[in-house]
Amino acid sequence: MTATDDDVPSDLRARRRLDTRNEIHSAALDLFEKRGVRETTVAQIADRAGVSSRTFFRYFTSKEQAALPGQWRLLSMIESLDISGSEPAAILCAIEHATEKVVGRDSDPGLGEHRRVARLLAAHPELQALAAAQEKSLVDRLRERIAEQTGDTDPTTIRLLAELAVTVWRTSWDRWGELALSGDDRDPVDVYRECRESLRRIVE
Repeated sequence: MTATDDDVPSDLRARRRLDTRNEIHSAALDLFEKRGVRETTVAQIADRAGVSSRTFFRYFTSKEQAALPGQWRLLSMIESLDISGSEPAAILCAIEHATEKVVGRDSDPGLGEHRRVARLLAAHPELQALAAAQEKSLVDRLRERIAEQTGDTDPTTIRLLAELAVTVWRTSWDRWGELALSGDDRDPVDVYRECRESLRRIVE
């Protein structure tokens, strides 16, 4: 007798869903690198991943989103962010420290995949547009997290801090992609630090 999905423990079902999501994501990356974004169809991605087009749309709303399932590393940082001070400098320092840990996880087995995404982002405007939309969601969530932990901090200050933090992260990501395309395989945390320091020089 074949087990139904309801018979499978919830953690195993979640793992299966994650595996399917990752397979679709990997297929999209492979095809985008080989054929280009415009030339690749949802049906081709689904076929390569071994799923139906209907299953594809259970996980992603478009072929572009399949390559950029969300900036999960930064979102994870935002959700676990611990801010101990209420002064703007202290808040920004906490965000930068947490972001650096996420960006610099060289032991992360997904680092090579992140590099592939960075290269695609640098080469395809259609992916850049989707990334920009995702970044707005990240800014909004970061604003919420800062407000939750800092109480009476001015809303304008919170907005500026969130925008700055995500802008530096995105700029370092873009720069990393540009360097990767040129053959410069630099450590991503070094690129992040360079972008962060560049911003400091501009605003000082």
